[in-house]
Amino acid sequence: MPHQEIYEVLYTEPAAQDRDRLDPVRRASFDKAIEILARDPYTEHSRSIGVGEQDREIRLTSQIVAEYMVSRGRLLLVVLRVFDDADILLAED
Repeated sequence: MPHQEIYEVLYTEPAAQDRDRLDPVRRASFDKAIEILARDPYTEHSRSIGVGEQDREIRLTSQIVAEYMVSRGRLLLVVLRVFDDADILLAED
């Protein structure tokens, strides 16, 4: 079986703070998604948000979107956007 590179995952301070505020259930889902992303940061589920391919965005879970950068074996999570159903103005039925 060929060796698969796993990218080192780093966080900006604001992204780490958002990660640390997740409740245990969302944190477990988030951590699992990050493990998957670290194996393939250019997954078809992500999209480029900059001029090159290094700046990317992905919906990690139904309630968490991440913006990240990929460079030299590292994956830097820059921004996390965490959505909560409690703050929806108009719920869809």
